[in-house]
Amino acid sequence: MTSVTRSTIRGSRGLWILLALSFVAAFVPAGTPGSITLVVGFMPVIFSLWHFTRWAGAATAWLSFLAVVVVSFTGEALGVATGLVFGNYYYPDGPLGPLLLGVPPLIQFQYFAMAYAALMVARSIGGVLTTAARGWLMVGVSAMAAFAMTLLDLASDPWHATVLQQWIWRDGGSYFGVPIHNFFGWFFETLVFLLIIQALLNRTRALATIAEPKPRGFWLQGVLLYGTFPFTIALTPLVQGSAFDHDALVIADAMVGVALFAVVPLWLAALLSLRTVKTQTP
Repeated sequence: MTSVTRSTIRGSRGLWILLALSFVAAFVPAGTPGSITLVVGFMPVIFSLWHFTRWAGAATAWLSFLAVVVVSFTGEALGVATGLVFGNYYYPDGPLGPLLLGVPPLIQFQYFAMAYAALMVARSIGGVLTTAARGWLMVGVSAMAAFAMTLLDLASDPWHATVLQQWIWRDGGSYFGVPIHNFFGWFFETLVFLLIIQALLNRTRALATIAEPKPRGFWLQGVLLYGTFPFTIALTPLVQGSAFDHDALVIADAMVGVALFAVVPLWLAALLSLRTVKTQTP
């Protein structure tokens, strides 16, 4: 066995471990110290950067990470200051870490993991995990990934905002305290940085890395990441139920419904589409 093959196997095992730890987030009970929650919450981010690097190269992965952080932070800062992007809301001090221009920068890292997971799903369904997505196909795949990210927001925002109050809508909203305006703003913001990522993926150097044979299970890892989000949402009432009142659990039950009947079908479609992707056994 060559050293390259050993390195590939070690990398694959490391990614499986990080993916498993990403699922562990679903079992973190309410009241867990923030330091532990932060470490567990960063597992999907580390996984995404590592997996992205193996898929399309380190330069593309880090530039994509930067695109997500810059675009999403700019949108959030404008949103908090003006209320025009997502609606009239603000972040309180504490729950999500220190604030910069009224925005907790640490949350942008989580957006990157969500974006990468959504992109894996969309490119899997679009049949472009190992090839370029250009023209209208690139736009369509980006839009599908943006919808996939918006579905996650639809399934989780009322819990984080209305129940946990990690961000607060000053005027409330018709969707469990969240304004519908928020989801339109989220879709278009995510579409912007996803289009940037797609453009980065179409560079010659990135395409050469994308086209290289990948270990068996590599694509499964990427698509499984998306499943960590509805899995966490669906387990919330079971793991955290005793810590919240009846109204909070009503919201949790509704979020479970959205996760199971909107997010999961898209995820399953991506998993089924992996049958056509060529792999290489290390």
